[in-house]
Amino acid sequence: MKAVLRSGADVVIRRARPDDLDIVTKFYAQLCDDATYLRFFGIRRSLPVAELGRVVGGTDDHVTLLAGLDGRLIGIGEYIVGNDPTEAEVAFAVADDHHREGIATLLLERLASVAHDHGLLRLTAMTLPSNADMQLVFRTVGLPVRTRFDDGILYTSLDVTTLGAMRAAQEKRRTQSTSAGGRTLDL
Repeated sequence: MKAVLRSGADVVIRRARPDDLDIVTKFYAQLCDDATYLRFFGIRRSLPVAELGRVVGGTDDHVTLLAGLDGRLIGIGEYIVGNDPTEAEVAFAVADDHHREGIATLLLERLASVAHDHGLLRLTAMTLPSNADMQLVFRTVGLPVRTRFDDGILYTSLDVTTLGAMRAAQEKRRTQSTSAGGRTLDL
């Protein structure tokens, strides 16, 4: 699927495959300390091979989407179904030089659609209070959102039972991106 960033640049979003293991490994290794801290709640220079295998494994319970620009991996969004089969936890990482371009929003929109199609009711997330960018994505994606703060962590729940408001917000962003870059969105 192709989408358009705020800058007007085309980005390709697709599901991860087992043969993406090397590019995913390199992507996480290149993230700055701040980015890995916000994503993993600690600084990680590398991920265990077993964990990376699950990231690219591709099951209905662990969906990973990759965002690419000009052949380079610039974002990863995942959802993982836990003990409650009606919800999945989401997590995102965006390349250091591509923050605030709308990549996490595009990944969340697509994950919400996949979750909805698989019969999930909610997407959940845990973020640190300092992760204002991700909190903004959750508030503005167009899904009904509930948050609570507990023990230093912000817990977010996004309702994916209906996607009408998200699609309206998506269309508004698409129109703005098209105007900015003079390109059309090709889904």
